[in-house]
Amino acid sequence: MIDHKLIEALKLKDEQAFEDIYHQTKRGVYSIIFSVTKSHAATEDLMQDVYMKMMNSLDSYQMRTNFYNWLLTMARNQAIDYYRREKKVTPMDLNDFDAMNQSIESSPDEETKFQLMIDMLEEDQRAVILLRMVDDLKFKEIARILDKPLGTILWHYQQALKKLKGLEE
Repeated sequence: MIDHKLIEALKLKDEQAFEDIYHQTKRGVYSIIFSVTKSHAATEDLMQDVYMKMMNSLDSYQMRTNFYNWLLTMARNQAIDYYRREKKVTPMDLNDFDAMNQSIESSPDEETKFQLMIDMLEEDQRAVILLRMVDDLKFKEIARILDKPLGTILWHYQQALKKLKGLEE
């Protein structure tokens, strides 16, 4: 949880407050953007946009609400806007599953394997897995961020785990 004093300092353009908030939130922001874009380069660019938008929108933040959820919602919306503009991400056909599985087994490094595995997931599954496993968020928090019912989040998580487990076998 981000301290409200830190947010007040951020409103006063305190650089240290920005650094502290950035370090506390960067993993979640990265995860939510990457779950939509599936591109490290695009994610890094969009992260900069999100933090700039955060600074410009601080006056609209309501102090008694969850700042982290507010920021992740902003990141998600920014990523969706990017996706709509670029339209570069296409869903993977299930017929490509065997070819992808062979690619994963022959991949030279862990980062490439991770990227290929994440690419196999649908957008909602990717978002839930990344927020849960990378940023260690609770399912209720993920449901709030993605604006979906808790049951749907749990279902996406289970479906993603099944897909990923199928890749390991």
